[in-house]
Amino acid sequence: MTTAPTSTEPRSAKPLPPPGVAPTRLWLAAIVPICAVVMLVTVILLNMSDPNSPKVGSTPKLEKVSGLTVSTANPFTPLVVAGEPVSDILDAVVIPAGATQLAIPQVGGEATSFDHSIVFSSPASEQALYTFFHDEMTANGWRIFSTGAPANEKGVELLAQKAGSDGWYWEQGVIVNPTSFSTSGTQSTHFTVRLYQASDGS
Repeated sequence: MTTAPTSTEPRSAKPLPPPGVAPTRLWLAAIVPICAVVMLVTVILLNMSDPNSPKVGSTPKLEKVSGLTVSTANPFTPLVVAGEPVSDILDAVVIPAGATQLAIPQVGGEATSFDHSIVFSSPASEQALYTFFHDEMTANGWRIFSTGAPANEKGVELLAQKAGSDGWYWEQGVIVNPTSFSTSGTQSTHFTVRLYQASDGS
């Protein structure tokens, strides 16, 4: 009677893998689902942010050329009182051709000093208007000392200063609002130009 050969391997030992197959490491296999979870969370967080919300302190791209020309009309000329603003300041304020004047809102300036603001609409984009004012204000002798988001309003603001021949410093502020589009796809951009007497030249 032939008896089956007995194995010398302990019963508790794990079976060997087939020849040519390396044993699987669990920690390597766990990397794949972990990476998938990280990518899923990243996509969710990116989608939660509103791409159309304005970025605080953001400034439109300053293009090399705005494509806009200077208007021959000066909207502040009818507002001159007793020779203020003086001609060198008045002539240094320019707007782009094609802009339409919308309103002259009341501003909080002192009664004894010149302080007027004019609102316009332009078919140009926010980026083009920003480039236009940045370049033209600099070319006309204005020292731009601040650019960024205006207070309590969407868009971008430029603040500049220039000394006048009357011995006063004058300031020009420009706020360019975001470009809007009509149902037919036509774009328009509102912008506000403010000119006021700041302080004496001493």
